Amino acid sequence: MNILQLISAFGLGAIVTALVQAWLSIRAEISKRNFQEKRECYVGFLDAMHKSEIEQTEEAALNVGRWNNRIDLVGSKDVAEFCALMKETNPTEDGIHPNRPKVIDDLKRAMRKDLSVEIY
Repeated sequence: MNILQLISAFGLGAIVTALVQAWLSIRAEISKRNFQEKRECYVGFLDAMHKSEIEQTEEAALNVGRWNNRIDLVGSKDVAEFCALMKETNPTEDGIHPNRPKVIDDLKRAMRKDLSVEIY
């Protein structure tokens, strides 16, 4: 059976439909995997930042760096930039850095935007 007979036996429309469905399925799976990876990364970073500020240990600080590296790999450019600002606004001996609350809000907003999550 040659290719022409195969196409006429199954119908060109059915073959095209099957190819399009396969492509859409692969695309949906990639999108789902990207969302899950980013979500895990962003939540992990926020959790590590929280623990680092409370525990103030070297291990906690290294954990923040690990999650920050993952954000550099899979996160959006905006989220990565706000993560860098988080480091620049670390608490000082005098207390909370004056820009810290705004940077945290901006970081969360960028994360929500990247994940296409809306809060009503």
